[in-house]
Amino acid sequence: MNHLFSPKSPRIFPEPIQGITDRSITYDQTGRVKFQGTYWSARLYQPSQQMIISPGEYVSIIAIQGITLLVAPTGLEQI
Repeated sequence: MNHLFSPKSPRIFPEPIQGITDRSITYDQTGRVKFQGTYWSARLYQPSQQMIISPGEYVSIIAIQGITLLVAPTGLEQI
């Protein structure tokens, strides 16, 4: 088996970190989050939840897998 293409295990952060959605994230589609002044690819931490996180909504960044952030909704909106 070629390990070059196997997905990395997610690295879970000790505490969730706040980011803001720039491009919609859905249960079946990757979006984009602004975090610490840069933009990151992001997907739902629990993709079985059929939801949509719209641009301008805050998210909790739970983990990182490769160069993709794994996020959950916080229920807060940008003011």
